[in-house]
This record gives sequence, C-alpha cells and structure tokens, in this order.
Amino acid sequence: MFRIENAFATVWSVEDKGNYVKGRISTSEKNKEGKYVNSNWFVTFVGKAKEPALALSRMDRIKIISGKISNTTSGEGKDKKSYLNVVVFDFELANQENMQDVPF
Repeated sequence: MFRIENAFATVWSVEDKGNYVKGRISTSEKNKEGKYVNSNWFVTFVGKAKEPALALSRMDRIKIISGKISNTTSGEGKDKKSYLNVVVFDFELANQENMQDVPF
C-alpha cells in the first residue's frame, strides 16, 4: 500500500454508486528530462470524500489530502488477476494559491 497526501489531480468523470463514488482522474509529474508524464487513474471516493465528490465536474482540479494506492490479487495460477486500487478519503478543490507550479 502507498499513501497519497497533498497530490493534485484533474477530474474527468464521477459516478454515484450509492455507498461510494467512482471516478477518473489524471495526474502529472516531471521526469528527469523536465517533460511532464501524465497518468490516468480509476478512483473510488469514500468517507469524507464521497459526498463532495458528487459535486465534481469534468476538468475540476482537486488536491487529494488523504488516499491510498494498493494492489490486490485474486485467483490462483492462470486465473490469478491483479487489481490496482486508488481510494480517496479526503480532498479539496485546488486553487491557484495551493497549486503553485503543478501542471494539468
């Protein structure tokens, strides 16, 4: 498991699933050559993040206050599957002051 704290992301979609909200986000970071590398993630908003996530729209920028990335497996042998899970527990809308030099 890897904890996520104070990471910025762009929201692409959100969908109410009852007890949680599913969504898609993207993040960026600079590589050694100074070019930005983008990553796209399927995400689950739970806990304090669930209700505010319902108000998010495409292209909103958020600051993830608390979350985690984990990898789970199921099955055995040839049927073994691996799943990457990104869960957000708390976030806030990003604004120009708290973004500084963060690309989107």
